[in-house]
Amino acid sequence: MRLQVLTLCCTLMALICPIQAMHIYLKPEETKCYYEHLNANSLLIGDLDAFVERNGAFVEDSGIKVKVTIDETFDNNQRVLNQKNPNSGDFSFTALESGEHRICLTPSYHDSYANIRIFVDFDIGHIHSLDSKRKDDVNSLKSRIQQLNSRLEGIKTIQNTIRENEAKFRNQSESANSKIMLWSVLQILALGCTCAFQLKYLKNFFVKQKVV
Repeated sequence: MRLQVLTLCCTLMALICPIQAMHIYLKPEETKCYYEHLNANSLLIGDLDAFVERNGAFVEDSGIKVKVTIDETFDNNQRVLNQKNPNSGDFSFTALESGEHRICLTPSYHDSYANIRIFVDFDIGHIHSLDSKRKDDVNSLKSRIQQLNSRLEGIKTIQNTIRENEAKFRNQSESANSKIMLWSVLQILALGCTCAFQLKYLKNFFVKQKVV
């Protein structure tokens, strides 16, 4: 039983990706290096946040740049990464061969006497796990897009139904208005004819009365 628990613990520790989080203090153009053993196809992701000291407090400044270099110490210090980053952001590197790598950070700033504090997080994993995660993210986005498209189609169907109902109501209203106008005209004509007949009748009646 104890052997099984020990084996399980070792397996879990092997699956956990190593993460290093730290902060360093440097002057501009000073260099701080770290050494990491990376296996082939290992993925190194570094998250950088640099601050400059002002009035006893460290604040962000976009003028800070952080140069990141990675050398393969096992291959005559061959440089495999040379990148300048802003004061905040991340960088990534995929190891092509297994061995020790030297990771160096060098800040630059217009004030050469300034105190620079850099927070750095190193996350080391395997590129296949990242690809798997990306595939899962893509599949999740596809599913979400399909749901949104289905909802959009439902909305379009409802809108078309509303338009059809509005068109029917408009046609019915126009038909009713046309009928009302026609009956109004007929009523006006009938009233006009009745008035004309009554006037003619009264005229003839008064003429006869005068003759008598």
